[in-house]
Amino acid sequence: MGQLNELQIKAAQPRDKEYMLSDGEGLYLRVRLNGKVWIYRYKHAGQQAKLSFGPYPTVTLAVARRKARGEAEKRAGGIDPRDARREQLERDRVSRLNTFELMARAWHAQAHQDRQWSAGYAEKVMRHLELHIFPWLGTLIMEAIKPTELVRCLHRIKERGNLETAQRVREAVQHVFQYAVDVGALDPAKNFVNSRTGGLPAPRARHYPAITDPEKLGQLLRDIQGYKGHVITRAALQLSPMLFQRPGQLRLADWEDINFEQAMWRCPPEKMKLREWMKRDTRTPAHLVPLPTQALEILRDIYPLTGPAGPIFRSMAKRSEASRHMSDNTINSALRTLGYDTREQITGHGFRATARTLIRELLGWDREIIERHLAHVSDEELGGSYDRTTFLDQRRKMIQLWADLLDDLAAGKAVALATDLRRSTSIEKSSSLLEEAGA
Repeated sequence: MGQLNELQIKAAQPRDKEYMLSDGEGLYLRVRLNGKVWIYRYKHAGQQAKLSFGPYPTVTLAVARRKARGEAEKRAGGIDPRDARREQLERDRVSRLNTFELMARAWHAQAHQDRQWSAGYAEKVMRHLELHIFPWLGTLIMEAIKPTELVRCLHRIKERGNLETAQRVREAVQHVFQYAVDVGALDPAKNFVNSRTGGLPAPRARHYPAITDPEKLGQLLRDIQGYKGHVITRAALQLSPMLFQRPGQLRLADWEDINFEQAMWRCPPEKMKLREWMKRDTRTPAHLVPLPTQALEILRDIYPLTGPAGPIFRSMAKRSEASRHMSDNTINSALRTLGYDTREQITGHGFRATARTLIRELLGWDREIIERHLAHVSDEELGGSYDRTTFLDQRRKMIQLWADLLDDLAAGKAVALATDLRRSTSIEKSSSLLEEAGA
């Protein structure tokens, strides 16, 4: 059969089944119900192979023949046309990502999906790149970026006193360069970014400031009682040292999470500080926080104001559904209003360290029980997998003694009282052990 002509191609009508018209030299016109497509067929390593050249009449007969000759020339040179096309598609894809900004955004999207970042963390990573790297390196081809250019960006951040941010930015850039290598956009030999790039010193470990002196804590508690701001903010301030949960966990609490009859606050996984996959895992248990009588009284006091459902600590400046809970800066702002330096003296998060320290020192409770109340997992090997202990009964006693101690400190009672509490707690524990042994 000879070569096709335009009249034959136009006259070819669809049938019940698709069929092929040969033009010779491996070029065929596939006729389907939904149109006509050019196909190039050949054998490679004894196997039948084919390529699509596109639909007719978008791809004319002349163009299809020219493409077929090009593929035949590749085969004559020992090149498999399918491999050549795949490589070209990869080169085209890489070329579209070849600037640093495009590569960084592609890496970010992939990492966000693969590592299941939270939306807030993903936004923070991208914001760092947008502020500190893109303005200087964003439009440069990956291969063209010089080490000195990146180092200047990192030192610019460090010189503003943001060493930790500089290190985080370097880590992100390191991931971007490795991603460029992985997708074939950068020769591995030209990937110069590593954990030593920029010579950044290790950041000084800095813990959240916390008050651990009982007398100073008593003064802070009295200041909180005299807080003149909004009653909802004062309630959150009062509960922060008493329950010592994470500030974000407290501000996102809803009335549906509180059980007054059981004196229990149930914190769902999605409101906890967990990896995203753990928040979504139906097997992740809620964190249970026993409520002392003082906490129940505070909650009942504001229940008429923000109850019976929704946020306990409702934002008074609500502008949208997303902002219906109080701001994550409310507690620290209130502390500053009271005259406390949240960089050096106390923060909302620092109340955790306050309680962790003084419950051990003054009340003598076991570290493991306090850690469970802080929602920390066991630090023993495989502890997180096998140790599911909640110490709920012990924590209920502990949190009530702690709340009572805070009342005494706020009343200005001597710290010696705490020693008496510790002694009585130890006696109570010893008695319990003796009772168990006798049983």
